[in-house]
Amino acid sequence: MATVKDIKKGFCDDIYTELAGMKERIEVLQSKLTRSYPTENELFKLYDRHLNELAGQIDWKLQILSHACPYDWKGSANTEYEENSVSVGPAESFDKDFSGGYIGG
Repeated sequence: MATVKDIKKGFCDDIYTELAGMKERIEVLQSKLTRSYPTENELFKLYDRHLNELAGQIDWKLQILSHACPYDWKGSANTEYEENSVSVGPAESFDKDFSGGYIGG
């Protein structure tokens, strides 16, 4: 039986895959339009801006998803939002006992 954590990971994988695919399709469409139509046309500028906004919103949702999913969720192999690889050095140690100062009361 699947645990809640496994279900959340599967959900995150599905949402990430679909949103990343949508963003990629928007970027491909923008590239195709740039090659096919004059970029100084007002209609082109309007829709290019809308497509940029859509891609930006999807990117923002992908960032939110990366923070809302379980800590050990690896996401897509090419995700730029993964923050699971944190490195912390050893704790600082002192040779002598050290007084932190007057705590007072």
